[in-house]
Amino acid sequence: MTKSFALFTALLFSLGSSCVAPQPEIMSWQEYSRLRPEWPYILRFDSSVGALFYFGAAHTFDPADAQFALIEQEWNQFRPDIAFTEGGFPPIMSTRVEAIRSAGEPGLVRFLAARDNVPTTTLDPSRAEQVAELTRYFSREQIKLFFILRAVNQHVQRAGESGLPAELDRLLGIYAVTPGLSGSPRTIEELDTAYSQSVPHRVGLEEVEASWFDPVASETIFNEISRASSYYRDLHMVRLLTGHVADGHRVFAVVGGSHVVMQEAALRARILALQ
Repeated sequence: MTKSFALFTALLFSLGSSCVAPQPEIMSWQEYSRLRPEWPYILRFDSSVGALFYFGAAHTFDPADAQFALIEQEWNQFRPDIAFTEGGFPPIMSTRVEAIRSAGEPGLVRFLAARDNVPTTTLDPSRAEQVAELTRYFSREQIKLFFILRAVNQHVQRAGESGLPAELDRLLGIYAVTPGLSGSPRTIEELDTAYSQSVPHRVGLEEVEASWFDPVASETIFNEISRASSYYRDLHMVRLLTGHVADGHRVFAVVGGSHVVMQEAALRARILALQ
């Protein structure tokens, strides 16, 4: 049983709101579901202290996709002094094509940053921070299952069913030593039991649906976890990007397009207020 996500969002944003005047919040998923945004979704904010170029991408690993040429073009024109991507720290590859095939948009940005000697880091809060926040509303078993099954779905989409047993062993090994998530499920048997309890209409692991992790949908408990996780990440990103612009940086950031749409009003109010 989860706690009220409405209370969760209200409390989260009240912590980040100005005590002088209210500022626009992160867009709700209900509001977002009524939109039909197109990718890429691009924002640029210039203030008297710093600037932000924010590229909302459609996730892909195809080097021929036109958005990669656009990212590189905008990078060259904007000339950032710091760059942000989501999803951790993919390795820096030796060629543009290898970078995109291995890690998509984050891979390309890391490649460009290394080429131009620009520091780059992640937009995401640490896994420990996310887990600490999510455990206020969901059990740790549910959170762990969410991370594992989402990774399983991503693996199957990219590599098919081949190598899935090895991928499961790898994931269980990672979470076995992750503070806060080292409990059940620790084995394939425990994973199977937790999966059956969380998804009554369960299918084989190779058939886990991407829609289960879509924040707009309401098919499983994982949709609700995804909404909570996404909101927390959006709030973290707004604070992080605004802080760097306020410090005078030229910030280049690339993230999944929905984040940019949902953060736009909050970013606009905070960055334009710096002038």
